[in-house]
Amino acid sequence: MPELPEVETLRRSLAVCLEGQVIAGLRIIQPGVLLPDARDYACILPGQEIVGFGRRGKYLLLELSHGQQLVIHLRMTGRLLWYVKGAEPALHTHVVLDFQSGGQVHFQDVRRFGRWWLTEGRDLAGIPGLAGLAGLGPEPIDEDFSAQMLAQRLARRPKAKIKNALLDQQVVAGLGNIYVDEALFIAGIHPLRPAGSLTDGEMEKLAAACRQVLLAGIVNRGTSFRDYVDALDQMGDNQKYLQVYQREGQPCRRCGGEIRRIKVAGRSSFFCPDCQKESLPF
Repeated sequence: MPELPEVETLRRSLAVCLEGQVIAGLRIIQPGVLLPDARDYACILPGQEIVGFGRRGKYLLLELSHGQQLVIHLRMTGRLLWYVKGAEPALHTHVVLDFQSGGQVHFQDVRRFGRWWLTEGRDLAGIPGLAGLAGLGPEPIDEDFSAQMLAQRLARRPKAKIKNALLDQQVVAGLGNIYVDEALFIAGIHPLRPAGSLTDGEMEKLAAACRQVLLAGIVNRGTSFRDYVDALDQMGDNQKYLQVYQREGQPCRRCGGEIRRIKVAGRSSFFCPDCQKESLPF
């Protein structure tokens, strides 16, 4: 699933492509991906310019010139691809936005889990399917994010494994499986440690590590293993720099030990048992 760096990279690439573009119409191939009612899109979108390109956590937010907002969640395999002169919809294309310039945006999704929401206001809490967006925690890349803030959020789940707690988008927003594993490695924290067991020093390291791995992911234009590409169908480069994720059996880049994989709540988690001790640091 695309995480914060991938969605942020997509946002930036879309902003370059769509600045000043006016929607001419749309083709709905799979109406089920458009919420709350696909019929509203054909009435409301034509003639509107996309005037803003925002992001919150893993959600993409497109501002429309008449005041509405398109909220898009790619889920596992969603893609938004820009075509300057248009193109025939490929397999698994569910929506095509046509622009007056002749360009197009195609929404493709092999798994068909991705969703769009057309909203009239900014109060999203009462919109079915968007309660998660309204309740997102702070983003580690924000300037005011701190170890104290992280500790306060983790205090809500003191007995939870730290890997699970960091995946909870109400604790912190934007982190997923890849970047949680990377942050825990940099901070030297075992993924099975209870969240409430972290020392003040470890909390400082973890807050800094969360910020570090997300910003690096943005600089490297996201992590591409299979599905993720930006609006121009370009893969990211961050997979070249990962320390532990998907490196089972390979040597740790820090100590030379063997990277291992375990299951945490059904998810594969990669870590170095020498750099990330499961026992408490005292």
